[in-house]
Amino acid sequence: MNVTPAGATPPRLRDEWLAYWKDDAPRFLHIVKVGLAVALSMGLCMRLELRSPATAMLSCVIVMMHQQSGIVIARGFYRGLGMVGGSLAGLVLIALFAQQPLPFFLALAAWIGLCAFGSAYFRNFQSYGLVLTGFATAITAMPAISNPYGVFDNVVYTISEVVIGVVCASVVSSIVLPRNVAPALAAASRVSFTHLLGALRTTLEHATSMPRTPSSAAPQAHALLGLISERANVELLRTGALFEDPSMRFLHSVFLDLDRSFLDTVTWLYALQRLKAHAIADAHPRAQAAIAALTDATLALMPAQAGAPGITDAAVAALLSQLDAFEAALPARLAAQLQALADLPPSQRRVVASTGAALLFMTADLRLLCRRYIEARNADRLPWNVSVLQAISRIARQHAVANRTAALVAGARAALAVLLVGAVWVASGWVGGATAIVAVAITSTLFALVPDPPKAAWQIFMGCLAGWLTGFGFSFFALPHLGTFTLLAAATAIVVMVGGYLNTFPRTAVLGLGFNIYFCFIVGISNPAVYNPSVYLDTGFALLCGIATAAGAFSVLAPRAGEWIARRYLADMRALITSDARDGDLDDNLLYAFEQKVRDGIMQIASAAADPRVDRERMIAWAFAVLEAGRAMILMRLDTQQLGDALPAAWADRLQAWLQALAELFDAPAPERARRALAATDEALAALPPGIDPGPNAQGDAPADHEALIRCRMQALLHFTELALRDDALALWAHTERSA
Repeated sequence: MNVTPAGATPPRLRDEWLAYWKDDAPRFLHIVKVGLAVALSMGLCMRLELRSPATAMLSCVIVMMHQQSGIVIARGFYRGLGMVGGSLAGLVLIALFAQQPLPFFLALAAWIGLCAFGSAYFRNFQSYGLVLTGFATAITAMPAISNPYGVFDNVVYTISEVVIGVVCASVVSSIVLPRNVAPALAAASRVSFTHLLGALRTTLEHATSMPRTPSSAAPQAHALLGLISERANVELLRTGALFEDPSMRFLHSVFLDLDRSFLDTVTWLYALQRLKAHAIADAHPRAQAAIAALTDATLALMPAQAGAPGITDAAVAALLSQLDAFEAALPARLAAQLQALADLPPSQRRVVASTGAALLFMTADLRLLCRRYIEARNADRLPWNVSVLQAISRIARQHAVANRTAALVAGARAALAVLLVGAVWVASGWVGGATAIVAVAITSTLFALVPDPPKAAWQIFMGCLAGWLTGFGFSFFALPHLGTFTLLAAATAIVVMVGGYLNTFPRTAVLGLGFNIYFCFIVGISNPAVYNPSVYLDTGFALLCGIATAAGAFSVLAPRAGEWIARRYLADMRALITSDARDGDLDDNLLYAFEQKVRDGIMQIASAAADPRVDRERMIAWAFAVLEAGRAMILMRLDTQQLGDALPAAWADRLQAWLQALAELFDAPAPERARRALAATDEALAALPPGIDPGPNAQGDAPADHEALIRCRMQALLHFTELALRDDALALWAHTERSA
């Protein structure tokens, strides 16, 4: 019988405490830093005798909602820009519409709606800057509407206090045991790369067992959706890393190639999955054996499944060298397979040729991905002059935007909510109406494109309520007894640390953020302190009314989970086939910009709250169909431009007819248009010269030239389009005709 000695901690309990501390130590460190930054900003404002230290404290808790120092600096930078822009806009509004409530509220609502549109349309921290521009206008203009001559002082004080809060948060986050973005960026990049290789292995391993059923498309699409989501997170971390380490700006071209090659590889993987399913169902056994030989050769290159940390850099370097040799040998290997199948019908050889083309060009994109991945992880070894030149040449080539319809809805919703609260204020003469407008402006812009805006708005409502009640006890029971600044700073920091701790958990992040924001806002520590219970209660009530109005607008006015907005998402993505894929100006950035727009649409559909009226599986399938068709159209246009006179004279007309037929189909899907698109695809295939298809009398070991490889890709893209148009398992055209 084993007896634990007295006073000794049982091993299991000790291990649990160590595990708990390992998980929560970063959280405790973060909330201590939040409390320190808040106390420091409050002390500086009081020393400089600024009017409202609470504004600086508010800036601290907002920009430090993330734990990584780079993201804190990025949010602080865009917060400063947003506050300056919003304050100047408020100054202009007061100058134009002083003591004219109706035009003032119309202009204010239009401006906040425009800022909400921009915050929903642009992504990452640019979006956050526009959020601040919107509600900073309300913060600056509303207190001065009854005293227009005080607006300039209000602007000066507000900007000064915000700058102090941002600087304190950035300095504390960067100096006091900083938690850098770079390690998180490297870890996230490794995980996304490992998962991509895992998805590729899964596809190649199941080449002979992939079912072709209506339900089989959903798991494949969801797996690719996970890859896209992980890559979007990597981009967000990279934006923060730029502020933490400015030298990373010289790696812009490297990361741009990483993003492009990752998306291209995922798209080729999706096409390969569809092609495999078709081959299993319809291909000749000999054609299936040839496909298996090609996929097995590709599978042999893939590293074994990595453990928890992900694939190692050495494994990526080894894979890169293998991909170089494999890509060089694959055309001859494909030609040999086609030579062995010379007696089969052309349709059977086409399946094999398309599989080989998909593997060939997916290998090329994967090879570029590996090379850029290694360069990004060895940034200190890059030639300085090459990095600078590449950064300068490509610095303006990335356009990060989201769905236009969603952005328009967000802007209209914010404008209407501001007008509603403004109308109530004017009609009732309510003293707290100005505060309610500030609250509705903050909530409408800040939560415009979160996955579930009504839920987030109600969470921040509860956070405001908790902050209001806590602040009442703090202001009128604790604050009068705090005779020194040290006690005041310590007491304030302790309360803020509670909200900061809640903010570190995903489920309570919005609740904790709302608690801290509105605790600092309502308590309003000022220089000197003011004790007015009636004003305090009215301010809290006004904030709750403003937040509730914004939450109601999120729930009633075109909610993100609603059927109408879901159809608009899909219609906007389908419109990209005409605006970008068919009519877009051909350049190196067209394909990447198109892929980014579709990817953002896919993410918005997938992240929206569940709604039983919306068939999200079909919408995601439609989005991938847009991605596949649009990408094929852009590549066909680029390849046609590259080959030029090497193509037959009739090819230009066939290509235009094919592009037009697909554009019409996606513009207004109908069975008749699907049949015309299929006929145009068959005609384009017939007009295109063969690529790597030696035929019965050619030598299978002859190397393929560059033009033949391009024609092979063009044939494969047309074949993929044909398979999508014939795919009865998804029934895309009939479904869209019913739901449009």
